[in-house]
Amino acid sequence: MERLLDDQYQHAITFLKTKARPLEKALYEFEFENGSRERVLEELKVYQNEDGGFGNGLEPDFRCEASSALATTIGLQHLIRIGADESEPMVQKAIQHVLNTFNEEKMGWEIVPKEVETAPRAIWWNYGGDWPWGNPSAEMTGLLHHYKGLVLEDFLEKLTAYAVSYINQLETGDFHELQCLVRLMRELPSEEAEKISVKVRETAQKSVTTDSEKWHGYCLLPLQVVPSSESFLYDEFKEIIPANIQHLLNTQAKDGSWKPAWEWGRFEDVWETAKQEWSGVLTLDNLRVLKAFE
Repeated sequence: MERLLDDQYQHAITFLKTKARPLEKALYEFEFENGSRERVLEELKVYQNEDGGFGNGLEPDFRCEASSALATTIGLQHLIRIGADESEPMVQKAIQHVLNTFNEEKMGWEIVPKEVETAPRAIWWNYGGDWPWGNPSAEMTGLLHHYKGLVLEDFLEKLTAYAVSYINQLETGDFHELQCLVRLMRELPSEEAEKISVKVRETAQKSVTTDSEKWHGYCLLPLQVVPSSESFLYDEFKEIIPANIQHLLNTQAKDGSWKPAWEWGRFEDVWETAKQEWSGVLTLDNLRVLKAFE
């Protein structure tokens, strides 16, 4: 298996430290250089609103200040990554926001709020789109399991039962939803995860692009659902993982970053800012994956 060369690695570090957002820089330093956990919390607070949810462009493709379920899942994933537990005030506020915005009729969360349409955004980000339940509600269910001490047991049991039933009835594969299902699997108790493992594997087979000729386009790469050999989907894609790693090595830009494979199609001036922010997010994600397989 090919390896990231020293100069490639150094270029990536330089990009993260000089061109990425302060949040990605702080996360990199925490994960790779024994950096400060408090620094990550400080940078993450920039994106948390008074209602406890996250917004303010944390997800670079829509720039509204208002909290969204999608941005809140991202914020909580960052908090988990740095080991923030249920005593952390940012966690407590975020989980309370999640509980406050639960839609009982839909048994889940709307992915973005109405305010998304008041700010620059990618062409696909509009309010009230036909988003599958699992994106983000499956992932949110997993996050509530991670912080279950802040959640009523009866509510979590009811939500989990709904998630299991929904997933086992899936017939089509949406790759954004699959990523949420994988994150749910990571947090569920083993007994509950086992109930959906077959269906999630089937969905992965439908959703992951294994044709290397298509990897330069907008698609779901094997490494995006198999970030390490510890992934429960590793056996399904282990034969193609070396080629996908080689693809990552080959697509690093001269400035050391990895660029998004999509464009907004509008708000071109703001897209340039979002593109730069995405480059930081993707570069950090790819370094995590390459480290895991090193």
